Amino acid sequence: MRARTFTPTTPPPSPLASRVRALDEAATLGAGRSDPAAVAEAKRVATQVDRRLAFSGANTVVALGGATGSGKSSLFNAMSGTQLATSGVRRPTTAAAMAACWGDQMPNELLGWLDVAQRHPVRDGEERLDGLVLLDLPDHDSTATAHRDEVDRLVRLVDGLIWVLDPQKYADAAVHNRYLRPLADYADVMVVVLNHSDVLSAADLKSTLADLRKLLDDDGLAKTRLMATSALTGQGVDDLRTLVADLVASKRAAAQRLSVDVSHAAHAMLGDVTRQRRRLVSDEAEARLVGALSAAAGVPQVVSAVDKTTRQHGAEATGWPLVSWINKLKTDPLRAWQTSVGGPVRAGLDGAVAGAQVDAALRDLADEVSSGLAPGWVDAVKRAATASREDLPRDVDSAMGAVDLGAGQPMRWWRAIRVVQWVLIGVVVAAIVWALLSGLLAFTVPSWRGVKWTFMLIVAGIVLGLLLALVCHLLVSAAAARRAAQARGALQNCIAQVARAKVVVPVNEELDRYAQFTAAVARAL
Repeated sequence: MRARTFTPTTPPPSPLASRVRALDEAATLGAGRSDPAAVAEAKRVATQVDRRLAFSGANTVVALGGATGSGKSSLFNAMSGTQLATSGVRRPTTAAAMAACWGDQMPNELLGWLDVAQRHPVRDGEERLDGLVLLDLPDHDSTATAHRDEVDRLVRLVDGLIWVLDPQKYADAAVHNRYLRPLADYADVMVVVLNHSDVLSAADLKSTLADLRKLLDDDGLAKTRLMATSALTGQGVDDLRTLVADLVASKRAAAQRLSVDVSHAAHAMLGDVTRQRRRLVSDEAEARLVGALSAAAGVPQVVSAVDKTTRQHGAEATGWPLVSWINKLKTDPLRAWQTSVGGPVRAGLDGAVAGAQVDAALRDLADEVSSGLAPGWVDAVKRAATASREDLPRDVDSAMGAVDLGAGQPMRWWRAIRVVQWVLIGVVVAAIVWALLSGLLAFTVPSWRGVKWTFMLIVAGIVLGLLLALVCHLLVSAAAARRAAQARGALQNCIAQVARAKVVVPVNEELDRYAQFTAAVARAL
């Protein structure tokens, strides 16, 4: 029996990782088109979350935040079983964030990314907290701007948050308006503790907790856990430690926090997304543009020249030779146009009236496909539609000049008719000579019912020549109309190729970019 070979496979990316890539893709596609602030935030979140995912397997980062005198640092010491943090009542004592780390190894790379320099291992800590990184943040109400900036920075990076309030300032609008209410979407990974609960009677504590609960619910934090603690007596500390241990064990805090970050960034770009995602330049809009370019480039005049040239050459070749030679003295309409290629055509496209028609067609095309899009995307579509406006005259000139209109080429049947016409002229001349010789040499010319043959041949030659010229005139007119129609089709086709390459394709590429953008936003959500 042949032994089986095992081929290792790469595990599929996690849903969150896929959403992060989609968010980054949406930000890249929306650059220069979507709201700049939303794009910048999406890029920042994508980079931040991608970097945090690199550390998500081993550690859970939980931060303690609070105002001066809330007992935040004391609670930090109580939870870690250390005296690392210095507590103060009236002035801030925590100038920079401090980390207490549970586990055998210090997560230096993660702390380096968090830019937390003060790092302390927790010796003989509870095993259930292994992997926890507990941060003691500076006071958010500090008069030092650097302290508040540090809080704002880390609040955006940590996996879980514990807000420490005290009975005197738990309703302070600063913490509710600046932090709690804006972070309502992170309710699942936040805990609010009412510290210093030992200073309240049982009745007051119950009343205060009820009032605080109502405030949190009004902030949108109905799912946030509320606890009462006392760092001095140890009340509630074990329960808080157990709650944090559950976060560490489930490894869900980081994923929940990062998922909300991605959703926030994606939602910020939703204003640039419409329900009609897939758009393309319609055939009607393209046809209107081609029509405007054709009119501006003088295609009707060229088609008319093809018709007139064909009629003129046909009349010269198939008309009665005694008068058709006059057509050689006339100016060839098509040759006159061909010798001026690059002049009249370009002047037409750049002329005031025709140029305005082309500009209006470009504007109408862009307006039609960008209707309902956000202003940035509308501008991008219009830029794509008009980017090659200055090149259109030259490109149309070149394309039209390369078209073989064929109006100067004689048709095969023209030659046959010309031979017949000259044969008839020869018959007339021969009859005239015969008649002259009969008079000079006095010989008899045969006659029929009294009419001499020479006279009949002369009349027949002239009449048949004129009749043949008349019939050929009708045939030449039909041929001229057919050639003019072919010329119109060939010229419009070459102009359509220019319009498609210079306008329609760039606009469709921009619309395709928009479709990719909306799809990426949807995947990020």
